[in-house]
Amino acid sequence: MTKLPTRALFWDIDGTLLVTGRAGMIAWEEAFASVSGGRAFPAVRPDGLTDHQIAAWLLGGEEQGRRDVQATAAALVRAYEQALAGALPQRQGRVLDRVLDLLQWLRGERPQLISWLVTGNTLSGATAKLHHYGLIDYFRAASHGDRAALPPLVGSFSSRVEPRAHIVRRALQMAQSRIPGLRASEVLVIGDTPHDIEGAHAVGIPVLAVASNTHTLDDLGAHRPWRLFSTLPPPAEFAALLDATN
Repeated sequence: MTKLPTRALFWDIDGTLLVTGRAGMIAWEEAFASVSGGRAFPAVRPDGLTDHQIAAWLLGGEEQGRRDVQATAAALVRAYEQALAGALPQRQGRVLDRVLDLLQWLRGERPQLISWLVTGNTLSGATAKLHHYGLIDYFRAASHGDRAALPPLVGSFSSRVEPRAHIVRRALQMAQSRIPGLRASEVLVIGDTPHDIEGAHAVGIPVLAVASNTHTLDDLGAHRPWRLFSTLPPPAEFAALLDATN
């Protein structure tokens, strides 16, 4: 995978920026109970799946394009979003190592660099998590107009049952509208799951993978990310990685 000096960073959230102590599963169980008529909660490993993919999995939907799957998944996702804010304080999550150092360094030293979210969370779910863990201001759009209204998060989010690559592609298109001529090789995805790597590679974007959550270095290495670390590197090393060519 070709890499040129980075002009846009796309961050995953869960397992990359933070972990919630599985608070999300509390919200999913509550949401599932509210829409399933008392069915037993299925076993699911959510790592790297989008919120809408998780909902479809829980409901037994397999054909991602079917209208009934989209509608039922959307209803479950809405119930999950409503439950999430109350679930987050019930678990001891945390911001992962060096995340704050890197976000502060980017703000101070590379303000011209796009640094957006590209995540399987919905916009509402991402907002709840980043607000709870104090990261939300690093990913807000520049404020315009009504100063009383907080600007929204910037990036690409789960909005329907679809492959993760579609979310990455939307982010790339958004970034290209901001930086005309931006190439996929000038973007870097930072993620912690094979789904993050595969979704980025499908669009031609290199990946800095971190084995900071449930996947091992060997798990991630099998998917050939551009670089692989056990934790995010410190700012000086990170700067060198951004500037690196292949």
